[in-house]
Amino acid sequence: MSPAAEGGGRAVDALARFVARLGPADIPPTVLARAGDCLLDVLGAAVAGRDAGSSRAMAGVMAAQFPPGPARLWFTDAPARSPIAAATANAMAATALDIDDGHRKAAGHPGAAVVAAACAAAEAADARMDELMAAIVAGYEAAIAVALARRPTHHSSTVSGRWSGVGAAVAAARLMRLPPPAMAEAILIAEQHAPRVAAAMHHGFAGSDVKEGIAWSVHSGMFAAELAAAGFRGYPQAFDQGILYDPARLVDGLGRFDALAGLFFKPYACCRWSHSAIDALAGLLSETGVQAEAIEAIEVETFARATGLGNHPAPASEAEAQFSIPFCLGVVAVAGAEALTPMDARLIGNGRVEAVARRVRVSTSPDMDALFPGLAPARVRLRSGGQTFLRTVEAAFGDPTNPMGRDDLRSKFRTLAAPHLDADRIGAIVALCAQPGDPAVSVRAALAPLAGGRGSTLPG
Repeated sequence: MSPAAEGGGRAVDALARFVARLGPADIPPTVLARAGDCLLDVLGAAVAGRDAGSSRAMAGVMAAQFPPGPARLWFTDAPARSPIAAATANAMAATALDIDDGHRKAAGHPGAAVVAAACAAAEAADARMDELMAAIVAGYEAAIAVALARRPTHHSSTVSGRWSGVGAAVAAARLMRLPPPAMAEAILIAEQHAPRVAAAMHHGFAGSDVKEGIAWSVHSGMFAAELAAAGFRGYPQAFDQGILYDPARLVDGLGRFDALAGLFFKPYACCRWSHSAIDALAGLLSETGVQAEAIEAIEVETFARATGLGNHPAPASEAEAQFSIPFCLGVVAVAGAEALTPMDARLIGNGRVEAVARRVRVSTSPDMDALFPGLAPARVRLRSGGQTFLRTVEAAFGDPTNPMGRDDLRSKFRTLAAPHLDADRIGAIVALCAQPGDPAVSVRAALAPLAGGRGSTLPG
């Protein structure tokens, strides 16, 4: 039994009370501003990812299978749909290119799920912007609390979909104004209906549009909120029996708002586990002036999870490329790191890139492995002309200890959005996220720049 719940109750009840009662006035201004950063980052990932094959497929199926509704599919001309359909499609767009936010110690991605669910549910509820932002904060807090409470013995997988749906459920339930008992059921149901994505770890996450099941966790998480509102119940002791989760850890950080402080943001559209190696190689190439054809070998020592990625030197798809350290390093050597923001799909099949990628060797180093998941480090040796150049990066750019500032995040958004949105829409979205908690502004009005296809002008 958890020691943290009121009156000796369950830990899940304590978590549910906290997120159900969390109001805009309870959120410190610094946390609210960070939530605005998260909103902007997810929207940037979505505008860049909307045309990915996986994104188009998910949006098409959701539009065909669900009725019209109040929630828009971001950056498309498609009619608005039910909140569950819109949120699932928007989350897929945000995660398609693997440039969405993540949490360092949770080793996974909460933002695409939480923000997509919160925005769709807020449109359905005709909520105000301060209510939307409170729901986003609540969703992050709950998702990360569940992720960090996992018992490693029973949760060897790092697949985000196993817990990101809890954040979607909480964000939706918060905007539905579910009371704490129903909120607890929504959390339980979301955990128990979550996609398991068991095959992902055996395929190195590569080659699949399913990826980490984040979009489907939104689908099941938002259904969990609806089911809880209808009286559906989950297994009551899932978090409190102490087998799958540590109940004390589940509630340890409530009220400190640590979840958003532990986030990382990604400058490159590829698995975060490759970013330290990318930063290391980019730094070495800049310092030495070594050209791609002069590279004799690149040796990467890193942590075991990164070694276990697909790491195909000649990926056949963007999904495979996103999970290949050798290929990403080949891109850096041939085209520069900027070709990963987002990844230039024209480089797949490029002979020069693949030639460098085939000279990359990735291995596990015990000292690097000991730092994970608090850090995702890499040590890179570049061999050229009989010389060896060495660089170690413990915290890639964007990590909590090597953060992207607000100006960096806005620059990232503009880079991702510029090929698709006009300057007025870009400016409107940046302004929206800079002042995200205005209680006088409705969500439907505030999200107007997200309406319409990516070639459309700002709605009047």
